[in-house]
Amino acid sequence: MGKPITTELSWRADTPTALQAQLGLEGLPAGQAALLDKKSRERWLIAVWLTAFADQLRYPLRVHSSERPDFLLSAPGLAVGVECMEVVPEELKRLQTQLRDINSGWLRPVLAPGEHDWDWSNPLLQRLLAAKGGRPGFNGEDPVALWLAVMRWAVAKKRDVIGREGFARQPRNVLLLHDNWPLPALPCAGPGDDAEQQRWQGVLDQLYAQLLADGAFVDWQQVAIVHPARVWKIQRDGVRCRQRD
Repeated sequence: MGKPITTELSWRADTPTALQAQLGLEGLPAGQAALLDKKSRERWLIAVWLTAFADQLRYPLRVHSSERPDFLLSAPGLAVGVECMEVVPEELKRLQTQLRDINSGWLRPVLAPGEHDWDWSNPLLQRLLAAKGGRPGFNGEDPVALWLAVMRWAVAKKRDVIGREGFARQPRNVLLLHDNWPLPALPCAGPGDDAEQQRWQGVLDQLYAQLLADGAFVDWQQVAIVHPARVWKIQRDGVRCRQRD
């Protein structure tokens, strides 16, 4: 079993190797992350991101829990705020009452017990409840276009959040998106699958162009999308991919 997931953290490390030894991802497959509560899922998400990009940070490094943003990273000449978001809740987390403490972006907070206030701006929610029926990706709908729309929507939602009073914007701000995409099923490249890897690169290049046109990198200097097999890093200078171990 891996190290237990804690709701609060304070990691200190002098090297990438020392940092990775503290992250505790060994016993938690990506498919189980959605079953965690909000804080534990955020801790898992930043641990995955740090595992992928530890060698690109400065040391000695400190990582600690925060609020608005979810985490703060500090090192000599480095101050980074990290905000986390679960893009697609599992089966819409079934009920609104189970979402009131989950930072999914799908629903606004519950106004009162039993009252639901749906956020109709989510492209996937619009399609799920569309009059034509059926699942997104069917009836001639392009699943890639829908994926791009939802990812672009998620970044826009968090641009609103970073602009609110009380959010501690840092010199560098990173948005981590947990791409737990249940439908439509977009295949992800496996080891040695060069064709599928190129396909995904093309999709991410489209998202990069859209975010650049939206001016998203003014607020989020990096948008990182966590897949089960890899982490995509999108920033003003382009798109990069890191395989997950």
